[in-house]
Amino acid sequence: MKPFNNTGLMMRSLFKRDWLKFIFWGLALLAYAASGVGKLELAITAANRTSMYTFFSGPALVSLFGPTSVTNPDKFTGAAAFGGLMPLITVMVFAIVTIVYVVNRTRKDEDEGITELLRSFQIGKLANTTAVVIEVLLLQIVLTFLLAGSIQAQSAAGMTDMSNNLLFAASITGQSFMWGMIALLFAQIFAEAGSAKGASIGVFFILYIVRMGTDISNIKLSWFNPLSWSYLTDVYVKNNWLPVVFTVILAFIVLAFAYMFEVKRDVAAGYMPEARGKVHAGKTLQSLTGLVLRQQRTAAIAWIIGLFVLGITYGSMISKIGSLIGGASSSQNNLLQRELQISANANSTMMAQQFLGTVYMVIAIIATCFAITSLTRMVSEERHNRQEQLYALPLSRLKVFVNYTIIAWVLGAFAIFAGVFGVYVSQMGNKEALSAGTIFGGGMAWMVGLLFVLSILSALMAFLPRASFTVWIYVGFTFFVGFIGNILQFPDWVKHLNIFNNLMKTASSTVQPNTPNWTNLAIITVVALMITIVSYVGYRRRDLIGG
Repeated sequence: MKPFNNTGLMMRSLFKRDWLKFIFWGLALLAYAASGVGKLELAITAANRTSMYTFFSGPALVSLFGPTSVTNPDKFTGAAAFGGLMPLITVMVFAIVTIVYVVNRTRKDEDEGITELLRSFQIGKLANTTAVVIEVLLLQIVLTFLLAGSIQAQSAAGMTDMSNNLLFAASITGQSFMWGMIALLFAQIFAEAGSAKGASIGVFFILYIVRMGTDISNIKLSWFNPLSWSYLTDVYVKNNWLPVVFTVILAFIVLAFAYMFEVKRDVAAGYMPEARGKVHAGKTLQSLTGLVLRQQRTAAIAWIIGLFVLGITYGSMISKIGSLIGGASSSQNNLLQRELQISANANSTMMAQQFLGTVYMVIAIIATCFAITSLTRMVSEERHNRQEQLYALPLSRLKVFVNYTIIAWVLGAFAIFAGVFGVYVSQMGNKEALSAGTIFGGGMAWMVGLLFVLSILSALMAFLPRASFTVWIYVGFTFFVGFIGNILQFPDWVKHLNIFNNLMKTASSTVQPNTPNWTNLAIITVVALMITIVSYVGYRRRDLIGG
């Protein structure tokens, strides 16, 4: 049988299965990537252009979003800021979405026996994979024109050239397609969907951390990082299509390797050898807590080490904040302090403490992502019909629910600790190093925000288990508002919808930066616990879901 036999049939089947997801995908991209066009145009004026340029080219924003290619502050416009700010942050969201989708429609279908069933008919060995690749590619092409058209329709200054808008959109969708192909390759290498997803997302964040260093130290080195190609287009400034070409070429090279690996392997098999289990289970596996922890051991180690490295990276920037602010003129200084939430007349130590607020938010949101992946394993086990095997034993729903919930809380809190510890270790050699009490006292309070997000997830898993993935929408919102809100000058009520924006007191002459707002922390904790209790009641009363 030809390997591509009935690819068209598989494409029609996939579209019927996922058409609603495709629509949501498109609307989310338009709402997320095109929303800042008008805001940035209004935020950068002739009066503050130079100070905004200094802010965007400083180490804080360069490490998060990449450098700007503008060299003359007088030419720094809202379009240039948008082109430098949005590509990487949008790619971060949509690359992960594509990774999950591709793995689910390839390796996960193999895990659940769907692929084996299809191949009992006249379906070619590469038909399903090819159908997924074509649909992802067509989706990215459609999204490219939709996003470019949406920006064009807003008629913002410096963003009225359709070719430039297409470049901006292609820099995002090209990366989305490339990461889908990388996920497809890992789906052939690993013998289980979770491992393929973890490896793909792990490589993504490794490249993200690497580019943080190269963007600050030597931008030329970033050209060797495929993730950096998302913003090296210098859209709305130099408009370089070469990174998009590199992205597409690499995507098809990876696809070729994925095809080669899939043709030579058996269904539901992988090239990475699976660990051989022991004849008798160890003591840790004889308890539910030990079993759940063992399932997440590899992922937990990777996330915690990654956050520790991230903390070290950000901690090394603390000493540079004073020079960033001090290098600006008096009028620029005031604006930069407002945007970085640094109070007037702050000394270098005070600036470092206030900059830590931004660092803590980065660590807390990434740790929250890890905790979400931990807790969602409970509903994932249900979909694979493995939870029924647990309930065949003398286990109560309370014990299962509490085990997964507490483990997610503890692992998330430990991940925050690892990131904060990395910050502390990295800045210990500074002349004005902050004390352990200062860093850990303000840093660990952010785990209350993580607790609240997990309570929302537990409610979704209890009452809308098949829609539990929607918690990522709120996480994306917190990331966007937390880091872009001050730049785009969102109203206060929008900022307060971000739970992480309610954890600390506002710094002032009488209030030290990173001072926990104990009243808010107590209220949020009580609300989170109440939501979790109600969620357990809902979980206990609902039926288990199946694949």
